[in-house]
Amino acid sequence: MIDAEVFEFVERCQKHTATGPLLTDLLATVRNLGFEHLILSGVPLGGQKLAPMVELNGWPEGWFARYVQADHAAVDGVCIYSAKTLKPFFWSDVPGKWSDTEGSRRVAGEATEFGIWSGFAVPMLSVHHWQSVLSFASSSKDCRVSQREQVQLVTMAIYAGMSIQALGTEDEAEGSDLLTDREKEILLWAAAGKTSSETSQILGLSERTVKWHSARAREAFGVATTTQAVVEAVRRRLIHP
Repeated sequence: MIDAEVFEFVERCQKHTATGPLLTDLLATVRNLGFEHLILSGVPLGGQKLAPMVELNGWPEGWFARYVQADHAAVDGVCIYSAKTLKPFFWSDVPGKWSDTEGSRRVAGEATEFGIWSGFAVPMLSVHHWQSVLSFASSSKDCRVSQREQVQLVTMAIYAGMSIQALGTEDEAEGSDLLTDREKEILLWAAAGKTSSETSQILGLSERTVKWHSARAREAFGVATTTQAVVEAVRRRLIHP
């Protein structure tokens, strides 16, 4: 890939106003370097779930569903190492203490069922998460690219991440009045696994009042369950569990 293609992506990147076109553009560009899939997300810590933290999902559909359902992020060496470094790395270079565990080897083996064999990860700081990572995936058993191409990948990853954060900040500002402070508080306790009864005791409210606020939050997002309301509130950066 020539540098001009990278600069052209950067220029387009700054003009994207939605995640879908940005993902399509980035996937098309990095395909020239041998990468067919990618994912940009916050790095889960302390029991956090991956799904609400995903910003760009270019994983094979079946693989993403399995990864989330099995909570692979908790044992995946690539994901774990992404929380411990800001240095870009090839998946194959993850230190053995995280990559050679039974769980991490299982994740890597299952990924091959979906045509994912190797990859390159770009950790980065985030205003919405402890840390984020953009992980590029390849069907090649060894996706080694040159030092110059690594710089190209990092440049595109950083600009994509900056664009996503800018979009998220705009969404937060526009949707900041969707929930009252009490509704946010109750969703935070729901995110922590508390029942309506437990939340009522913690906040000194009646259980009926807690359920009423939960219902108002569900109505605000147009969802059927409180769990879905929690996910939507996290996605919109209205709460930070």
